[in-house]
Amino acid sequence: MHLTESEEDHIRIIFNLYERTGKPVSTNAIAAGMKTTAASVTDMLKRLQVKQLIDYQKYYGVTLNTRGNALAIHLIRRNRLWNVMLRDKLHVKWDQIESITDQLEDINSDMLIEELDRYLGYPQNDVFGDPIPDSNGKFVLRARYPLNEVSFGQQLTVVGILNHSAEFLKLIDVANIQIGSEIIILEKFDFDQSYLILHKGIEKQLSISIARNLLVRYNNRINHPGKK
Repeated sequence: MHLTESEEDHIRIIFNLYERTGKPVSTNAIAAGMKTTAASVTDMLKRLQVKQLIDYQKYYGVTLNTRGNALAIHLIRRNRLWNVMLRDKLHVKWDQIESITDQLEDINSDMLIEELDRYLGYPQNDVFGDPIPDSNGKFVLRARYPLNEVSFGQQLTVVGILNHSAEFLKLIDVANIQIGSEIIILEKFDFDQSYLILHKGIEKQLSISIARNLLVRYNNRINHPGKK
């Protein structure tokens, strides 16, 4: 099936948003991810519905059907393997990865992707912490929580980044926060909802916008998100 670049982008956005919430995706959420209007998204959803890739009900949201999900996994696998290649092997700055990956995705060769996977050592996660489907479309989803939803005073590890924009990635680069960073939340300030964290023995302040876009896991698996 031939899809336009825009159609592929919408399929990926729907997959990513559903992957994070497990709920039907709203047109507004897709519009925010695509940086377009809800009306434009609605028109695109109608096209994807005609191609039998989604289940869509107005006011309820959209999910990928079996056919759409298989296509999304194929696209996601290609995307995430390329960004690992760019970051780990070519050492591209991660605020540039998304734009370069978009260009590489035009190379539509299953054989190349399989060789790329082998060359990279079959990575399970990409540079933003998202799972990479294997050649059979299987992947593991592990528990991850937005930083602003976890308990204070516990050891946490950053395992995912929700916002892949160059602006956001530059911001956390300045803070020296990356996948694998170990942090502790020390305090939340009521005035602006910002957070004081401890990272590498240094106290740092993070805005609520940054906290919402960092996914963490508890280093002690017994613990779960609790009251702050």
